[in-house]
Amino acid sequence: MTYSMEASIEADRLEEQVFQSNYSIQEELETFNFLPEEYVLDAGCGTGVLSRYLVHKYGVKKVDAIDASDFRLQQALKLCDTYAKQCIKFTQQQLCNLDEHFYNKYDTVISRYVLEHVSEPIDALFELNKSLKKGGRIILFDLDGVFLNLYSDNKKLNHYMNEIKSNIKFDLEIGRKLPSYLHKAGFTKINWNVELLNCTEKRLKEEKENTEKRFIAVGDFFTELLGSRKKFEELKSLYLHEMTQPYNTLVFNKYICSGIKL
Repeated sequence: MTYSMEASIEADRLEEQVFQSNYSIQEELETFNFLPEEYVLDAGCGTGVLSRYLVHKYGVKKVDAIDASDFRLQQALKLCDTYAKQCIKFTQQQLCNLDEHFYNKYDTVISRYVLEHVSEPIDALFELNKSLKKGGRIILFDLDGVFLNLYSDNKKLNHYMNEIKSNIKFDLEIGRKLPSYLHKAGFTKINWNVELLNCTEKRLKEEKENTEKRFIAVGDFFTELLGSRKKFEELKSLYLHEMTQPYNTLVFNKYICSGIKL
C-alpha cells in the first residue's frame, strides 16, 4: 500500500467505519453462517475488527489474522480483550507469498476491503486458494468506484481527479473484477452480489466524515502524486465541498463474492 496505513487516525477510521451505513459489518455477514469449530483465516486483518466480530458474534474459536503491517498487527492485538486473544493469532504475512504452513489449513478465508490495495490480486487469490482445505470457502468484500465516482462539473477538481486516476497504483474499481479473478485463481461455485451505495442524507454525512480521515492518511501520497502540498490541499477542499452539494452525486458499489476450493 502506498499511503500511510499505519497512521493512528487510519486505525481509528477502520474501527469506526464498521458501524457506518455503507460499511456495516453486521449487514455484510448476515447472509453467511459461521460455526464455532471453523478454522478461519482473516486475510489482511488490519485492526482485527473482523476477527473480533467473528469471535464475539459467531463464537468462532480459532482465527488466524494476517497482515503485511507489523505495526497494524500490534494495534490489533491491543484492541483485543482477553477472550479474543485466546481465539485469534496475529501473524505478519504477505498475501502474495504465504508461508507454506498456512497451506491446506482453513475452512474459511475471508478478506474485507483488502484486494484493492494488493498490486497482484490474482496472485494473492492463488495463495489464499492454497490456504484452504479441499471444499473450503473464500468470502470477499470490496468496493468499486469509491472516491472516484463523485460527479461534479468543477473543472479544477476534475483535473485533479483525472491526474489521480492516471497515476494511482491501487485498484479502486476492483469489485467488478472479483468473480473473474476468483475463476482465474481456481475457485468454483462462484457467487457474487452487488449493493449500490447512494450517498445521500445519513450515508453522505458518514461518507464525508470517512473521507476527511482518508485524506489525512493519503496526504503524503497525494502530495507526491500531484507534485505539491498546495495542490493536495486544494484537491481536498474541493472534493469535500463538492461531495456535499445537492446537485452532485456520489454513488459506488459494494461487491460480496464467494467461491469454493475444489
